[in-house]
Amino acid sequence: MENYMILTFGTFISCMINIIILFQFIEERNEPKFNNRFFNMLLKTAAFLMVVMVNGLGQPVLNIVIWIVLFSLINNILYRNNNKKLIYRLFEIPVLILILSVCETVGVEMLEYILLKFQIHNIQSIMIKSMEITFSKLVVLIFYYLVITRLWREDFTVKYTINQCLIQIIIILFSMANLAVIIVVIPKITSKTEHILILINIGCILFSDLYFLYLARFVEENNQLKVKLKLLEQQSLLQYEFYEEQKEKYNESIKILHDVYKHLNLIEVMYQANEHKTALTYAKEIGKMLIPLSLEEYTNNPILNVILNDKKRIAIYHKIEFNLEIGIVDLSFMEPIEVTTIFGNLLDNAIDACDLVPGDRFIKMKLDKYHDFTVINISNSTVPIEKWHHGKPVSKKGKNHGIGLLNVENVIKKYNGSMVLEEENRIFSCKIIFN
Repeated sequence: MENYMILTFGTFISCMINIIILFQFIEERNEPKFNNRFFNMLLKTAAFLMVVMVNGLGQPVLNIVIWIVLFSLINNILYRNNNKKLIYRLFEIPVLILILSVCETVGVEMLEYILLKFQIHNIQSIMIKSMEITFSKLVVLIFYYLVITRLWREDFTVKYTINQCLIQIIIILFSMANLAVIIVVIPKITSKTEHILILINIGCILFSDLYFLYLARFVEENNQLKVKLKLLEQQSLLQYEFYEEQKEKYNESIKILHDVYKHLNLIEVMYQANEHKTALTYAKEIGKMLIPLSLEEYTNNPILNVILNDKKRIAIYHKIEFNLEIGIVDLSFMEPIEVTTIFGNLLDNAIDACDLVPGDRFIKMKLDKYHDFTVINISNSTVPIEKWHHGKPVSKKGKNHGIGLLNVENVIKKYNGSMVLEEENRIFSCKIIFN
């Protein structure tokens, strides 16, 4: 009876660790279709109980098949990811489970080699089984958090520091030292109570490894968020400086326009003095001086007009067709810097995308009001986008790129808006709706 309890306890630990890893893998890459906390807890509990019962049958092949079928169904029915192809989603869970199964086999072989190498005998079969579970799960944890999470990821801009790697290595070495002590003392243990205490210690080692390895990964993500926050602040500062620069240009244009009245009076005096040729030459010089100040009035928002004129000038220089369809829209609910953030970043991204297109290149922007909604739709020609991450294209330019889009998202969230990014037939589109 005690042996049965020990084996059951080991099975519970084994299944629980695999369940936690698989659900972490699924939830980090997909969005749940049902955002209900009680439903998610019920789902995980039901999955755990099912795999424990199947595992208890002692049929390895059946066990793997059930794991693959169950979690493939969970991944594809209860979670969604519109940025991944169906064939990829069908195979990612089976491949992960097979990798974890190989890791478990490696763990068992490692234990057998250690026992044989150091001539450790006289261990009860139930304790050997428990040690096999421990070693196999330790290998699974090490391989998943140190290898799979680094190589099998969607956001390759995340970088890992030496300190973070050292923390994980120290956790693993500490666990190995504990297991080494257990292996040495196990042959000398005879009572069932001591066996149970050893098993509890083994379980604590595994769960502490699971917790600390996950915590170390959480620290990594937190550091990346700090870096992104710093970059967001820097880009916001640049946007603000751009806005201030445009304001200075506006003030300068006011000064020039103020002087125009003096120039016109001077031209009038020239004509009255019959100096027509001199007046005509002077008028042409004044015209050249005013050309940089000419802005098309697309909207009733001064800063947006400056941005649209500036981006149109850049697009024409890059030989990009630039089309605007602007309705009667009031953007006064946004701060000037927020207008700059949204339209400046999105149009800059559109120009950058067009620069990579060898053929016809275009940017189309529509801004209008429909009922109570303000709608922005910017589309541009693009090369096929190979990789997406959480509904956003992954930039190939490095880790500091893509920050502008995060700034845009923050402004949209502030006003309870929504943004959808899509790419189809080499056309990238960004649709934003403000209520």
